Amino acid sequence: MKKILYFLMASVLLLVSCTDEDKQATVNNEIKIKVYSTKTWNASTFKMDSIVGATVHLFSGSDTVTAITDDSGVATFKNVKEKVYGILASKGGLCNLINKSTINNEVVGYLIIGVYDSQEEIENSAAYSGATIGGPKLADINCDGLINSNDLVDGFYIDFKYQYKDLNNDGLIDVKDLVNGNLVLIDNVVKKPVYIGN
Repeated sequence: MKKILYFLMASVLLLVSCTDEDKQATVNNEIKIKVYSTKTWNASTFKMDSIVGATVHLFSGSDTVTAITDDSGVATFKNVKEKVYGILASKGGLCNLINKSTINNEVVGYLIIGVYDSQEEIENSAAYSGATIGGPKLADINCDGLINSNDLVDGFYIDFKYQYKDLNNDGLIDVKDLVNGNLVLIDNVVKKPVYIGN
């Protein structure tokens, strides 16, 4: 009887340890980009449609990976490493950069960050002569209150950083949270909306 109990306890411990390893092995490091079309903005609901089949490029330096948005309008990039990434999304003649041009062999444009949903929003945003209610809202990259050539970019940028478990729940990630000399990763899933228009 003792042998049977010992065997059962050893089996349970083995299962628990396998489960912990599996959890560590399946940590998600993902960037999920949901693409919306500013052309579908509705003045009644203040919403716009997500876009199926949009091409999304995730780039860092000269490295680029591409994904297509699914039925929910989401492009998923898996096994993402810690670094700064640029995002360029497009479908047909729509892109998250408008008024594109080539400067120093690089395609740049004004970054769409949504739509202007009221005259008040236009007045409280960076000055832009083409601003209209329901039209693309542009990013004031240098925060000078004007949309001009100083705001041209080659994409929307995000800084992807890993997050770790606070094992001792003290509000800090430090040496007290080490397991076998390492911090324990948690799922790092960053979700970002991207707006395309023309």
